Amino acid sequence: MFKPHSVIIFFLVVFAGCAGSPQTAETPAPEPTRTATATTTQPSHPPNLDQRLYGLVTADNRSEYASEAGLTYDNGSVQVVVELTAGASLPEGYDVRVELRHGQLVQGYVAVDQLVGLSRHENVSAVRPPKEPQPT
Repeated sequence: MFKPHSVIIFFLVVFAGCAGSPQTAETPAPEPTRTATATTTQPSHPPNLDQRLYGLVTADNRSEYASEAGLTYDNGSVQVVVELTAGASLPEGYDVRVELRHGQLVQGYVAVDQLVGLSRHENVSAVRPPKEPQPT
């Protein structure tokens, strides 16, 4: 019926399969091919920067985005209100064209490319668009 050497071969095959590395059901995805095209990375959205202003920072067409979002945009700068932390002054090193000041609030124009850095400064608690006057 069975030859002794065929039983030994059967057990060797079975045990050889058990002793190998475990197989997973999933095949690893191939590594993506890198291209020579440079990609730009957008800064992460800081919590102190208004969502509409962050959208302006990341927009492909800033003028069009500003118009659609109701932002006042002029020659690469946008009108904002910078809310300063208690007792802090407007940080240096940012090109802010100040229009109005009231307490810890500063309204003016800031270059869009400086919004993320300004909003992350320790003296700044928020950067947002100015609020439109509401009828009473």
